[in-house]
Order: sequence, then structure tokens, then C-alpha cells
Amino acid sequence: MKRSLFLAMLLLLPASPALATGGFDCRATDGSGIALSGAVGRVVGNPLVTSHLRLGERTLSTTGAEPALVIARSWLDAERIWVDLADPRLSRFEAQLRVRVGANWTATGNLVRGGRTHPVRCEVE
Repeated sequence: MKRSLFLAMLLLLPASPALATGGFDCRATDGSGIALSGAVGRVVGNPLVTSHLRLGERTLSTTGAEPALVIARSWLDAERIWVDLADPRLSRFEAQLRVRVGANWTATGNLVRGGRTHPVRCEVE
């Protein structure tokens, strides 16, 4: 009996949810060189775990010993990705992403940075 129970438990393991992440990668389509990516946890609420804002050759990130960004707000679901990134003191927004997810998990919308609006196209995992 114990052996059967152990075997049944082993067979159930692959069916359990994976502790993996997904994410998105958005790039401005206006030639500005701005890009925003993020990793999303695969748990209830799909929280944004990390994000990287690329400004040409420079990258600002929510990770590392002294992060240059914090995730002020985020909303991610099958229809939209809304992300607000701020400076570490939460005194100003560094980037605001608003995109709608379409067919084949591609998304289009806008990213606002420094008062300028940039059109973006995103790939969603």
C-alpha cells in the first residue's frame, strides 16, 4: 500500500504548477532606442517581479544592489499590460507603459518617458 501511494505521488508531481516566470519585451517603433522588459511571476495576480528600461546603451533596472527603478504600479492580464516605473524615492515616474495584448501574444501601445510618448510593439511570453 505504501509503495502504491508513493508511486501515485510521484506521478502527480509533473501535473503541479511550475515555479516559472513569463514576461514581456517592448521596443519603441519610432527609432528612439527605448525598450522596456519585465518578468512576471506565474502566481495569482501575475505580479511584475523585475523590469529593465533600456535607453539606447544605458539600462535602468529594478534589480541589483542599488536599483535605479522601482515598480510603482503594474497590471498584467490577457488583455493589457500597464506598468509604471518610478525612481527609488517614488518622486517621479521614469516610464509608463500602456499596451493592449492582441492575437499571438503581441501587444501594441505607448510608453511615456520624460514627457514624450513613444509607440511600442511588445512580445509577450
